[in-house]
Amino acid sequence: MSPHFRPLPAATLLAGLLLLAACAPAEETAGEDPAGTSATSGQAALGEALYKANCASCHDAGVGGAPTRAALEKRSAAYIKAALTAGVMKAQGAALNPYETAILAEHLGSKAPVQAESGKRCEGRLALAGAPLWNRWGNGTANTRHQPATAITPANVGRLELAWAFGFPEAQRARSQPVVTESAIFTGSQSGRVYALDPASGCIWWTFDAAAEVRNAPVLDMGAAGGPALYFGDFGARVYALDAATGALRWKTEVRDHPDGTITGSLALHEGRLFVPLSSTEVLSAYNPDYACCTFRGGVTALDAASGKRLWRWHSVEPPVKQKGGGFGPSGAPVWGTPTVDPARGLLYVGTGENYSSPANGMSDAIVAIELATGKRRWVMQATARDAWNAACGTDKPANCPAEDGPDFDFGAPPMLVKAGARDLLLAGQKSGEIFAIDPDRGSIVWRRRVGRGGFNGGIHWGMASDGKALFVPVADTPGSRFAKGDAQPGLHAFDVATGRPLWSNVARLRCKAFSFACITALSAPVTLAPGLVFAGGHDGRLVAHDASTGKVLWMAETNRAFPTVNKVEAKGGTIDGQGPVVAGDRVIVNSGYDKFGEIGGNVLLVYRLKGARP
Repeated sequence: MSPHFRPLPAATLLAGLLLLAACAPAEETAGEDPAGTSATSGQAALGEALYKANCASCHDAGVGGAPTRAALEKRSAAYIKAALTAGVMKAQGAALNPYETAILAEHLGSKAPVQAESGKRCEGRLALAGAPLWNRWGNGTANTRHQPATAITPANVGRLELAWAFGFPEAQRARSQPVVTESAIFTGSQSGRVYALDPASGCIWWTFDAAAEVRNAPVLDMGAAGGPALYFGDFGARVYALDAATGALRWKTEVRDHPDGTITGSLALHEGRLFVPLSSTEVLSAYNPDYACCTFRGGVTALDAASGKRLWRWHSVEPPVKQKGGGFGPSGAPVWGTPTVDPARGLLYVGTGENYSSPANGMSDAIVAIELATGKRRWVMQATARDAWNAACGTDKPANCPAEDGPDFDFGAPPMLVKAGARDLLLAGQKSGEIFAIDPDRGSIVWRRRVGRGGFNGGIHWGMASDGKALFVPVADTPGSRFAKGDAQPGLHAFDVATGRPLWSNVARLRCKAFSFACITALSAPVTLAPGLVFAGGHDGRLVAHDASTGKVLWMAETNRAFPTVNKVEAKGGTIDGQGPVVAGDRVIVNSGYDKFGEIGGNVLLVYRLKGARP
C-alpha cells in the first residue's frame, strides 16, 4: 500500500468503487451536461491531470530514454498498471494510491492496439443448432441462475477435472460470463475482444474486437432474422449485434446520454427487444474536487434487436438541476445488474444503486418495475432511503461528498422471478446484507431478512440463485464499511423461499491471521444452482461445489495459480468476482481474475469436465 493511499475511512472510498470494479477508458462524446463545462468524461480529465502531474516531465520529451507518451499509448492498461505497481516504475508509482494508478493506466492505455491472437484456429465453419446449454447472465429471463439440465450430480461432481484453459492477452481481469452451446463458448475480455471457442479443444472459431472492455455476459438469439445473433455491450456504452456463426458485425449503437455512461450489467432479450442497463463512472469522477458533481441519470434503454434502433428510455432520477451551495442533483441511481423479464405481467424489473449527489431521490437502492412496452414505471420498492455517496466521501478533499454520505447500499444483484408454490415472488439481495421477497404485482415486501453485515463488496453483491423452493445467498462481508451491522458472515447461506426461514449456512473463516483476499472464501460473485449442487467462486480463487441440501463442500478447484493454456498465452487465475460459474452439460466453466480493491488479478478461462466424459 502506498503511503499516500488514504486509509479507511477511505475504505469508504472502496465502498463505492466496489460496483464499478474498474476504471475504463472514456471517449469524448456529446451528451447531457447541465454544468455546461465539457462533453469529456470527468474520469478522462482526471487521468490527464494525473499524467501531467506525475509523468509528463519525463515522458513528453523522452527524458533519459523514457518512452514517449506516444509509445506509452501503444501499451495496454494492464501493462502500464503492472509497471507502476510491480515493474520498472514501481518507485514512481508509489506516489499514487490504487484508484489513481488505475485511472492513469486506463487513461494512457485506452488507445493501445489489441495484441494479435496466437491461439489455434478451428477448421471449417462454426455451425450452430439447437438450444444453448447456458445462455444469458441468469440462464433465462427470470435471472434465477438455475441449471436444471446437467450431467453433473452430487454423486459424480468429484470427477470434475480441468479439461483446458484459455489465456486472455495482456489482461488483469477476466469477468465476462460465457454463453455455451454444443459447438461454441462465447465470452468477452478486458481488451474488448470477443471469442467464439470450441468447447472440446479451445480452438478459436472467430474473434471480434469491440471498442472497449466487454465485462458482461453475451446473449445468444438462435431465432434472429438472418441466422443466430450474439448481443453484448462494452464499457463505452456501445451495444453490438454479431453474426454468431462468423463474428461479423450486424450493427452497433451507442446508448449513453452522459460522458461517463457505461454498461456493466448484461443485456436482457425478449420478443425482439434488448433491454440495456445503464451505469456510469461518474461516481469516480466526483473524486476530483474540481469536477461539477453530478449529472448522470441511471436507467434502462430498450432497443430493437434487429436494427439497434432506440425504442424507449427510462431514467431512475429526474433531470438534475443546480443546487444551493453548488453542484447538481439529483443524480446517480445506476442500474448495475441485468434486467429481469416478466412476460405474464408485461414488466421489467431492475435494481438500482445509490444517488451520487444530493438530494437523494425515491428510486435509489430500490427494485423498480417498468412496463416492457413503454418504459413507464409501474412501482418501486426502495429498501434504503436517503442514500447519496460518491468517491469523494472519506477523502481529504470531500468537496463533492453529498450531505447524506452513504451508506452506498446498491442492489448490484439482479432480482429473480420465481414460482414459490402457487404464487410468484421477486427475490432480491442488497449490499446491506439483507434479502427480500417482493410481491411482483404491487412491489410490497412479503418478507425481509438480514443475512450478513454488509460491506464494500456486499453483503450480497452480484447475484443469488434459486429453484423457487430454496434461495442460495452468497455473502462477502469483507471489512471496510462503517455502516456494517453485526458479525461478518462470509460464505454461502440457504433459505426457504416461501417464508425466508434459514435452512443452513456455510460460513468461511479466515485461513490466516490477518485479512487477505488470498485466504478467505468470501463470496462476491454470483452463485449457480444445479440439481443438488451450488457452485460458488470465492475471493481467494477457489471454485467450490456445495451440497444444496446441507452446504457441505463436495468438490473444490484452486484457480489462484498459473495454468498452461491452449492458446500459449501466459495466464493465471485469481479472485472470482463480477460474474459467476456456468454449468453446461458435463462442464463447469468460469473466468478467473479480478484486479480491483486488493483482490487477486488474473486472465484465464477455465473449463472443467467430468472425467471420462466423451468429447
